[in-house]
Amino acid sequence: MTPTSPVSEGAAAERAAPAKRGRPSRRPAIFASALRLFRQRGFHATSINDIGADAGVAGTAIYSHFNTKQALLTEAIHEGAKRIRDGVAEALSTEEPDPSAALERLVRAYVRVVLENADMNACYVLEARSLESEVRVPLARSERSLRELFSAHLLAERPELSPDQAHTMVQMAVFALVALCVHRTRMTGDDLVDLAVSQVIGALRAPVPPVNETNPSDSNANPNQGSES
Repeated sequence: MTPTSPVSEGAAAERAAPAKRGRPSRRPAIFASALRLFRQRGFHATSINDIGADAGVAGTAIYSHFNTKQALLTEAIHEGAKRIRDGVAEALSTEEPDPSAALERLVRAYVRVVLENADMNACYVLEARSLESEVRVPLARSERSLRELFSAHLLAERPELSPDQAHTMVQMAVFALVALCVHRTRMTGDDLVDLAVSQVIGALRAPVPPVNETNPSDSNANPNQGSES
């Protein structure tokens, strides 16, 4: 899931068949309807005619913008990933010497772009399995890189953490945001962003229990082993 502002629908439209000259493109409406219906009903339960009816166009007209329903889903997920990469890159474009401030800036940028593109991110979470492997594998690699970026910033602020602790905390705190994309809340806008940022930062800065240094294999040892008979 990508350096200054979200890409415009017009730029992405260059990869699709052009709309007829003189007529406004219905592509943005089709795109938005498809994302919403994929999230609400699922990819396989949503037909081209469903998307067309929701967007106010004939189902067959969708093929002038997207070759297949699969192509529409693929582009939606690619677009969501690109917007996240762009938002994160913008947050990191100015060097921040204070690790705490750098982490907060990264978290806020990520939270905002994820919540502003909730339908796109819900599609990724719910329907990535519907993508072909040549699309799914690079996206999974990009997601791992994003987790590693967050972990590195967390470790810069909290060097007492182990890499495994940092990685796990990032997964629980930051990527739990996808739940807000799939299960919507009545909160919106800056109020929702501010609340989500405070919760993510709070989780990343929460105290952690001491690591158990006991070797798991020791628990299976005979307690009398080594004692004299």
